[in-house]
Amino acid sequence: MTTPFISSSVIFTDPANDNQIDSLLSGTRWANSTISYSFPASNSPLFWSTLSGSGYGSQSVDGEPWNSAAKPLTSADQGYFENALQQWANVANLNFIKVSETPSAVGDIRAAYTEDPDESTLAWSYLPSNSAKSGDIWMNTQSLLNFQDWTPGTISFETLLHEIGHALGFKHPFANPDDPTKETLPFALDSIMSYTYSNLQGEEGNEFSIHPTTPMVLDIAAIQYLYGTNTNYHAGNDTYTYNDTSTYNETIWDAGGASDTIQYTGTISSRIDLNPTSASFIGKPIYVQSNGVNVGLPIPNVWIANNVTIENVIAGQGNDVLIGNNSSNTLDGNSGIDTVLVQAPRNNYMLNKTSSGYTVTAKINPGDQDTLTHIERLEFSDTKLALDLDGYAGQVAKLLGAVFGAAAVTNQHYVGIGLDEADKGLSYEQLGGFAIHAARLTNHDEIVTLLWQNLFGVAPSGTEKSPYVKMLDTGEISTGGLAVLAADSAVNVENIHLIGLVQTGVAFV
Repeated sequence: MTTPFISSSVIFTDPANDNQIDSLLSGTRWANSTISYSFPASNSPLFWSTLSGSGYGSQSVDGEPWNSAAKPLTSADQGYFENALQQWANVANLNFIKVSETPSAVGDIRAAYTEDPDESTLAWSYLPSNSAKSGDIWMNTQSLLNFQDWTPGTISFETLLHEIGHALGFKHPFANPDDPTKETLPFALDSIMSYTYSNLQGEEGNEFSIHPTTPMVLDIAAIQYLYGTNTNYHAGNDTYTYNDTSTYNETIWDAGGASDTIQYTGTISSRIDLNPTSASFIGKPIYVQSNGVNVGLPIPNVWIANNVTIENVIAGQGNDVLIGNNSSNTLDGNSGIDTVLVQAPRNNYMLNKTSSGYTVTAKINPGDQDTLTHIERLEFSDTKLALDLDGYAGQVAKLLGAVFGAAAVTNQHYVGIGLDEADKGLSYEQLGGFAIHAARLTNHDEIVTLLWQNLFGVAPSGTEKSPYVKMLDTGEISTGGLAVLAADSAVNVENIHLIGLVQTGVAFV
C-alpha cells in the first residue's frame, strides 16, 4: 500500500528494441497494473515526506506541498483529471482506483496545485520510483491551467494526459545532451509526450488549434508495451461517428469486432485511411499554431492505432478520398465525387460490377474483397478509372464517342480533360458545348456532319442533316444540346460499348 512516505513497488523495464517505443520509455513502471490515485487536500507533514531527495524536504524549503500556493484540485478539475486517466485505461491494461487520503494511505498518483514562478511551466510530475514523490503530479497556479477549463481539446487537457504519461513511466522523446545514445523521435506528431507541434511539412508552432483528446499512436504502442493491452474496449461492432459540429484530434483504439465503421456525416471533403498507424483528415481542419495563428497546411486529426482493424467507411457529402486496409472493407462514398485509392497495380486486382457498385478483389488473396458503393473514381498505383458511368464518366464517354469518334473513349488524356470539366460542375449540355469547341468547329453544317459521321460512319445527305442545321441556325437547340442528343443516341451507346465500360470503368489520366 502506498503511504505518504513509501511508494508502491516499481520494476525496471527492458527496451522494446523499437525506437518509436523506446524513445518514450523512462526505464521504470509500476509493478502492478492496478494503480491508485488520490487528490491531496492537506499540506500537513502527516501527508508528505519531509526527507530530502526521496521526499519533499523540510517545510522550510518551500517544496511543492509546503508552498503557500499549494491547494487541492477543484471538483471540476478532478473530473477532468479522471477523464484523462480513463483515456489511458481505455487503451491499456490499467485499472485506476481512487482512494481517499489518510496519513497511512494515499494514491500511487497524486494530483494537486502548487506554484512555479515560471508561468510557461504548466505542470510537472515524478516518474515511478522508490521515492515518496513518485507518481505525484503538480499543476502550476501561475500557468494557464489555473485560468483555463481543462476541457478535452485544450492544451490543459493535453497537459493532464502528458503528465499522467510521466507518472506511468514515460519520458520526453527529445535528444538528451547528457546521453546522446538515448532513443529519440525525429518528430512526434502522434505522441503527446513531445512538446513538438509540427505539421507533415515540418513547419512548427507552439500548439495546435485543437489538442489531442486521447493518447496518440506512439503513446498507445508504448503504454501497451509497458502494461499490456485493453482487450475489452470497443470489442464489438462499433461505429465511430464524426460531424461538422465538433472538431477532432484523437487516435482510435478498437479491441475487436468484425464490422467496425468510421462514419462522417458532414460536408467537408475528407481523406479517410483505414490502415493501422495511418491518419485521416475528417471534418473541420486543425492546424499547428504559432501564438494563435495557423501555420501551413492542416494536420491529420483522426489516427488509427497499431493492431486495430476498422472495416468500413461511410463518407460525407464532400469529394472524399477513401483508403482501405488489408481486410475486406465496405467503402461508401455517399454523395460527392469520391475516390478510392488502392496502393498497388491494377493487374493485382479483379474488378466486378454489382447491383450497388463494384467489388475489388485481390488476386492473391480472394478473401480481401472491398465493396465500393457511391464511388466515382478508383485509383490504382498505375491506373485511374472512372466508375460513374451513370454520371459524369458516362456523359464524358458518350460525348467523346459522338464528337471525336468511338476510339476516343480509349484516349485517357481526353477522358481526363472531360472529367476535370465535369467535376467542376459543368452541366451535360455545357460539357457538350465544351467538346464541340475542343473540336474547333463553329460552322453548323460542319458540326452536324461531324456528329452524323461519328454515329453512322458515313457523311449525311443534305436531306438528313438539314433539320439539325436549321435547329442550330434558329437557336432551337444549342451546339452543346445537339452534341448531347447525339451522345445519348442508341447507336452511339452501342458504338462506344457503354455496357462494357460499365463493367470495367473508363481509364483516364
